[in-house]
Amino acid sequence: MQANPPEKVPRRIAVILGPGGSSRNLLDMVTPLLGQDRALEMQGVFIEEAELRHAAALPFVKELCRVTFSVREFNSDQFERVLALRMRTAQRALELLAKSAGVAHTFHNVRGAAEHLLIETVSQSDITIFEPSGTLAASMSAGTPASLHSRRILVHIADAEAPSAALIAALQLAGGDMRRLSILLDPRVTRDLPKLERRMQSILPSRPGRMRTLADSEPGSLMAAVRTESPGMLVLSATGESISAEFLADLRKRLRCPICLVRFWAD
Repeated sequence: MQANPPEKVPRRIAVILGPGGSSRNLLDMVTPLLGQDRALEMQGVFIEEAELRHAAALPFVKELCRVTFSVREFNSDQFERVLALRMRTAQRALELLAKSAGVAHTFHNVRGAAEHLLIETVSQSDITIFEPSGTLAASMSAGTPASLHSRRILVHIADAEAPSAALIAALQLAGGDMRRLSILLDPRVTRDLPKLERRMQSILPSRPGRMRTLADSEPGSLMAAVRTESPGMLVLSATGESISAEFLADLRKRLRCPICLVRFWAD
């Protein structure tokens, strides 16, 4: 009697959504990852950070609109209603995208320290995508950022042995357009550059639009380079330092573009 083949385990894309009001934009950027593979599960995670919960308990909170730069005050009840509305909006946006792509989805909200929740999500997902935190005022802004679809996808390669998953995901995020793909190399990977180039040639159809080596391996050099590039999204391998709470906190506080952490991904 022939045994039934094992069921294919769905690949999981986790998208960290928050009260910043840009959930639709962030989810739109994820669309190229969905492709034709229906063995996917999208997981929306709406994070209510401890800082926001503390602010909600104050007599009033000031909101800065990133579009008009006007400031208005919220009392705690209004603040709670805004959070609830943003969560429902994020959930609806995720449901619509998953339905149009024909993939399974889940959604839940969590409260706590964002970096620790991120580490937990990354460990359970193949790809995790999240936005910078910015200031409290910016996170509560009613404005939404401009479309990022035509901007570059920037990949940081820090390990010559395991760049494949991040490169594959970045290529898909760029819609296969090599002109939109930029690569930042950690100096350590250039010690065996021929090996790295062979690995890249086996994945990429042609040379990326831009490739350069960082001055050193310190996080500050990476942050400065990303700010200079001003990409639509930064892609990193979810290994080692990149999934430490300290590094994740740096990414969220010092960058302005969405971040994509790739633990596993394949064609």
